[in-house]
Amino acid sequence: MLYVRSFARPRLVLSACLNLKPVRYNGLFVRDEFVLKLTPYCELIEVCPEVAIGLGVPREKVIVYLKDGQYRLFQPATGLELTERMLSFAEEFIGSLSEIDGFILKSKSPSCGVSNTMVYKDEEGKEFLKKGKGLFAMEVLKRFEDLPVEDEGRLKNKEIREHFLSRLFAVADLRESLKNIEKVSQLMEFHKRYKYFLMAHSQVRLKAMGKKVAEASKGNLKEALEEYRQLFLQAIKRKPSRGQHANTILHIFGHLSRNLNKGEKAHFLKLVEDYKHGRVERKLLIEFLKSYAYRFENTYLISQTYLEPYPEELEG
Repeated sequence: MLYVRSFARPRLVLSACLNLKPVRYNGLFVRDEFVLKLTPYCELIEVCPEVAIGLGVPREKVIVYLKDGQYRLFQPATGLELTERMLSFAEEFIGSLSEIDGFILKSKSPSCGVSNTMVYKDEEGKEFLKKGKGLFAMEVLKRFEDLPVEDEGRLKNKEIREHFLSRLFAVADLRESLKNIEKVSQLMEFHKRYKYFLMAHSQVRLKAMGKKVAEASKGNLKEALEEYRQLFLQAIKRKPSRGQHANTILHIFGHLSRNLNKGEKAHFLKLVEDYKHGRVERKLLIEFLKSYAYRFENTYLISQTYLEPYPEELEG
């Protein structure tokens, strides 16, 4: 029987211009195919910080500049100093959020850019300093350091995109699951599903979380769940390396290899080496593992989040 995984619906904060709202400085929006593909799977909270602080559409250019070690926001054409307005809005907006799973913000933006925002040495924007982040994005990253926060520019990178999706749907699943856990056995089931997902990210934290699950039955379950949540979020922050993925794949393969003939084993192990050297995609190995798990009716592996961390329709 085919295992059909259900996915929690992530609560995603999204720059409004990425959701086809004409709020950019030039009165236009941004059409990003990945974002448009993702949004039907999410509960969206839209934001346009520049409009929210009273700037019109269209509007004169706004820049980020550095003064006395502080990043500031200025509109050269009008002489408007916007730093305090933006920081005040960011504090209010961020404070209003609850149960958020991630952010996709507008790249290069002086407010929302997570990467490639132009930062200047002067408020007129005449002397370039470096590329950095937008003022609103900086505040988001401070407050939500354990959540996936990206811009659509960085998400064009396949590995960054896959890690973002994996984190986003895992955080949503964690949020929804922890609400409904009333017994330690339910926490054990959740942890079991995520064993290899967590292994790929951090074996050290996987062990720490296993201990936390084991200790949960002896203490306060509510406290244990909060500690588990924090460990989980920290564990999945860093993008796994090819070596970490290969190690996890070999651990899963160890459950299946005893049922395979020598040729099948050798072929799969060769593919793992090919993956390590960038000659094949990880997706190929995952499909082999899924096929073997179905063939040998290994329900423990079939239910592993690692084999399908987010909806397949978002692949590519």
